[in-house]
Amino acid sequence: MDSHVGVDWASGTWVVVEATTKTTDIDTEPSLLNVWHEYGDRASEILVDIPVHLRSDGTRECDQDAKDFLGSRGGTVFWTPNTDAVTAEDYEEAVKKNTRGLGSHSWGLIPRIQEANALLNEFETARETVYESHPEVCFKAYHGDDLPSKKSDAGFEVRKECLIKNGGESFQPVIDLVNQRQANSQWHHRIQSGRVDDVLDAAILALTARESSGDYSTLPDDADPTCDPSIVYPGT
Repeated sequence: MDSHVGVDWASGTWVVVEATTKTTDIDTEPSLLNVWHEYGDRASEILVDIPVHLRSDGTRECDQDAKDFLGSRGGTVFWTPNTDAVTAEDYEEAVKKNTRGLGSHSWGLIPRIQEANALLNEFETARETVYESHPEVCFKAYHGDDLPSKKSDAGFEVRKECLIKNGGESFQPVIDLVNQRQANSQWHHRIQSGRVDDVLDAAILALTARESSGDYSTLPDDADPTCDPSIVYPGT
């Protein structure tokens, strides 16, 4: 199959970038189930920036490895709540059941984590297609060095350059969209103007899926992304 998909949460919607050898397409979906129904039959891989496999206790090795890999940008990786915290009824219960406390950002991601794991539990074939990745890890792997914050002008530009350098002209539609959104704050593609950087994040995941063709590097390096807590990034 010639379709490779990157998915990133953008505060109210999932941004989806589908990459083929010729072009890219940007869209949004309200849930990961919608993503699966729309792309599951034709996508070779779907990379999502959300924890896919959890641990019953302790911390995930892949989260620590990603922090170490990113160095000064390690703070962009959040500790993944364990299974009991994800299924807790409220914040207080989740804090008690989680291994290392629970920050507000991690708590806010729990509905998205529930989505991802429900998808894999409902559709066995999704385990062979949907993998966890991390945009910052992928950008650094392609760029070769630490990047400025994606919220800065310099960080935004270097990420666009990284996509074109490694993805070629097929990623020009992504660049055109984000440039339009920078210049015009009107609602577009159901993506809030303040979350246009998430388009770049979804795009780097789609690029990683397309260029790796299933031959990923993983954190940790001996993980099986179909069943182990792990993060895939561009193959080396």
